[in-house]
Amino acid sequence: MSLAYYILPDGREAGYGVAAECDDSQCHQLIDRGRGYLCGDNPLGRKEDDEAGCGNYFCLVHLPDHRCPVPGCDGHCDDGLPCSLIHGHVRPHRNTTVRSRTRTHRRSPPGRA
Repeated sequence: MSLAYYILPDGREAGYGVAAECDDSQCHQLIDRGRGYLCGDNPLGRKEDDEAGCGNYFCLVHLPDHRCPVPGCDGHCDDGLPCSLIHGHVRPHRNTTVRSRTRTHRRSPPGRA
């Protein structure tokens, strides 16, 4: 999926190439629907139920203080990264932006070490 343009499950266009207004009902500030303006790590329709953030897009004035209905945990994972699960979760802390570092190792062709 390209982050410049994609369609959300609710039909809205998203991505840093999509111009939009702040999702605050009283604000008409032009922003893009990229991850820099997103509340949480994933937009609505692409986030798990226990992920923090409402999945809407806000200007830099409203993003930190829009009274999010799905606030974050404020805890930290074992690796020091902020936990991205909802406040009051019972699962271990985890950060949804970190990708697993496990890789499948390529095997060398026969005769090569």
